Amino acid sequence: MAKNTTKSQALVPAERRQTAVRRKTATPVVVPATVDTLLPILGSEFAAEKLIGDGGDVTREGGVVLVSGRAYATRECVVPAEEIFYDQAARPGGTGAWLGEADKVSWRDAASGYDCIMLRNTDNGFLCGYVGIPKDHPLWGWDANAVPPDIGIDVHGGLTYSRLCEEGPSPTRRLAVEARRICHVTLRPAVYHPVEHATDHRVEDSHAWWFGFSCDHAYDLIPNARPNSSGSKSSELGRIYRDDAYVVRETVALAAQLRAIAEGGAAPARDGAPPPLGLDPRRGGGRG
Repeated sequence: MAKNTTKSQALVPAERRQTAVRRKTATPVVVPATVDTLLPILGSEFAAEKLIGDGGDVTREGGVVLVSGRAYATRECVVPAEEIFYDQAARPGGTGAWLGEADKVSWRDAASGYDCIMLRNTDNGFLCGYVGIPKDHPLWGWDANAVPPDIGIDVHGGLTYSRLCEEGPSPTRRLAVEARRICHVTLRPAVYHPVEHATDHRVEDSHAWWFGFSCDHAYDLIPNARPNSSGSKSSELGRIYRDDAYVVRETVALAAQLRAIAEGGAAPARDGAPPPLGLDPRRGGGRG
């Protein structure tokens, strides 16, 4: 039998044997998140320095790296991250304040209890922020453009995103999809039921309705702005790159405002104010 087995394996065409090898190497690789493993995988001391704590895991698939079990540090605070993604396809070119930044950070805000996400736009490299609210929230299901201006939401550039948790990869988890997906960390996969609804779908009550904002407005520096575009003249116009510290702060402020709306109280005092909306004639657009 051993001879027959060896012979049958030898008769497998070389092309098929190579295909089998390629499929094997495409499987995500999980390793402990130690200093020795982080530096060569992330390729940046700046990125490794932002990961706080010990232990955790690193999962790598193609050009996407997922770090779990570590907190994430900005220049202003430490985020109790559940997942931290580094996406080579979304990473801006050149040098700037974005060096070492993650491309997606998911966490639960302790003060509001809402899930939050910082996510980088894949094409242009700017950051966005998102907050998920539960089914019993008075703004659940509202379109961003329909939220009354006087309801108490004051966030960078105004709300530009409103949607249910996005459907994820099935049956296996693909990091390239998760690195750009706006959804809970712990509630995957979502269970969708086709119904007659404003969003064309209905999810279980535990799934969130997400509101978000983007940092691609007239006063923002856009890392991957195309030549001769308005964004490419950022330095001349005094535009500012909104870094991870700024976006995390705005996201937490949005979560606090949404929590205050749910409780029927006044929005808490902001920690810093966003640029005035009047400077941005476009008002809208971006997502990660």
